[in-house]
Amino acid sequence: MGLFGKITWASFVIFVSFILAIVLLVVIGLYLPEQLRQILDAADWVEGQITTAGLPSEYNNWLRLFLDDAGLAMIFFVVVIRGFLAMIGAGFRRMVFGRDTLDA
Repeated sequence: MGLFGKITWASFVIFVSFILAIVLLVVIGLYLPEQLRQILDAADWVEGQITTAGLPSEYNNWLRLFLDDAGLAMIFFVVVIRGFLAMIGAGFRRMVFGRDTLDA
């Protein structure tokens, strides 16, 4: 797989993980609303910790602009989905190739 193929595959995985993270967010919101509230509260706490860390205003303003509790919660879901995809991909690769390889 050449460089273009690797870049395309990485982009595809990021896109799929984003879509699956949205699906997971909706499912948790519908079936486990209390847990979603806890995740959003934790994201709000993280946002507060980051924006009150004593950074200079030139950096802190950008953090306040781009970080919000919903964005941090979405990042959390994307990271969880990426972990699941990595485990599934590693298992599939092991099943197909019989060993762990990075270039297979």
